Amino acid sequence: MLSLLKPTSDSGLSHLSTSVALFMSFCLTLLGLWLFLFSQQWDETGLSRPWPFVLGSMTTYLALSQTITAFMHEYLFNLKLILESIQSQNENIIHPLIPVDTGSLILFIIGSIIWFLMSYIAPLGVSERCHPIINGRRWILGFYYCCIQIPIYWVYAKVWQIQYNSNSIKQEYTLEELFMFQFAQPLLWWFR
Repeated sequence: MLSLLKPTSDSGLSHLSTSVALFMSFCLTLLGLWLFLFSQQWDETGLSRPWPFVLGSMTTYLALSQTITAFMHEYLFNLKLILESIQSQNENIIHPLIPVDTGSLILFIIGSIIWFLMSYIAPLGVSERCHPIINGRRWILGFYYCCIQIPIYWVYAKVWQIQYNSNSIKQEYTLEELFMFQFAQPLLWWFR
């Protein structure tokens, strides 16, 4: 039974961090949807309760940032492998007007901006917009966001450590360093 839990090949291990990010995104999406549904009031006015609605919004933004992490991490890594393969096969390639490395840098910048917006700016915007409704207790929103972010980022850091402690890749960072990188995940996409 335990043999089913072990990766059978390096290809399964190479997609581990992406799979975990997608799983976290899925779980956060379900939690956000549940909070949205829980916020509904079944009365004549049909308004929402503010706290579950705001918490659902923040949770959904974190889910979106994890989806961006999964996609961009995998995409940029595969693009890097393709570029290295092309370069090693053809040393005398005529360079196009925009080098492919510049193209991957542009994709990295776009993905990083979107990740930063979903991870920090959007939840902060939710907090700002709901300020009159929650009577100045925005610290609760920050506390909730940290309480949900910290375990997710710790698990994700552990996955990175497992993935990069494999035989083929030398580990350069400690678990604590990888955890701190989670708060700026695009750095991991680029320096992988």
